[in-house]
Amino acid sequence: MRMDLKRLYLPLAIAVILVGIGVAAVIVAKQYLDQTRVQYKIAVADRQAIQTKLSRATEEEREIREKLVDYRRLLARGVIGDERRLEWVETIGQIKNEHKLFEIKYRIDPQRKLDLPGVTSSSEVEFRVSALKVEMQLLHEGDLLAFLDGLRSKLKAHVLVRSCSIERVNRSGQDRGISPRLRANCVIDLVTIRDRQLKSS
Repeated sequence: MRMDLKRLYLPLAIAVILVGIGVAAVIVAKQYLDQTRVQYKIAVADRQAIQTKLSRATEEEREIREKLVDYRRLLARGVIGDERRLEWVETIGQIKNEHKLFEIKYRIDPQRKLDLPGVTSSSEVEFRVSALKVEMQLLHEGDLLAFLDGLRSKLKAHVLVRSCSIERVNRSGQDRGISPRLRANCVIDLVTIRDRQLKSS
């Protein structure tokens, strides 16, 4: 019996050692797995942070590009800069002749700061407005639309129609041929933008 036990010592010792090695291997593997999971989470968080920064940078670049394009477009249209009253007067005359409009009476009020919700001046730019008050004789409503379209496309300012009213003109029975049938009164804001940096440079 003792001989049998002695023969089992070696296998039992080997078995205990193997079990210990197995347990140690499981513990090490679990620790390695936990570390791998932590590193994976850190890597995912870092990648998301980088993607967020990249997306933000791309969005800011797009906004800057759009603003630059808008700025160049406004500059080309003559919206940026001081008001050009003499050019405005000439342009109104050209529009009248081009569309063969009837009498146009108008007045351009002195320039002032633009007072419009959501639009504020800053240290870089200042929004200015000159009110154009117009009284027109019209054959039909299309004459007024042609005049306003002409202002928007040709005038070196941003054209903002504040108000327009149209009334019929009393015509005597002796009137013959083509004559005005309507009268329009409009208040139109001519907005320009002063670029203080451009002015100082």
